[in-house]
Amino acid sequence: MSSKAKKKKKSKWYDWKPKRQFSERNQKLIDELNAMPRDYSMMEVLSKWRLITYAWVIFFPPYGLYRVWCKESTFRRSERIVWTFMIICYIAYFLKLILFS
Repeated sequence: MSSKAKKKKKSKWYDWKPKRQFSERNQKLIDELNAMPRDYSMMEVLSKWRLITYAWVIFFPPYGLYRVWCKESTFRRSERIVWTFMIICYIAYFLKLILFS
């Protein structure tokens, strides 16, 4: 090995630059998208409604299921389906525990 070994310069994620430049039209669209205000109200994962719903899912799953599917719910359709299957598994586990123990 030579005493003057070349060291690779690690690029940091914040130094990243695209290898090619965007066309004017694409750059304009990107700038417009970045300038648009973002609505984070629908993206709140730990809203008060959801925290109360999580508590109901743990302590009384049937009412938790109702809260997941009611109209005031902030859950998206995919989340509702996942929570429904989780609650079904949760109830099935407790029924198995009660009936077969």
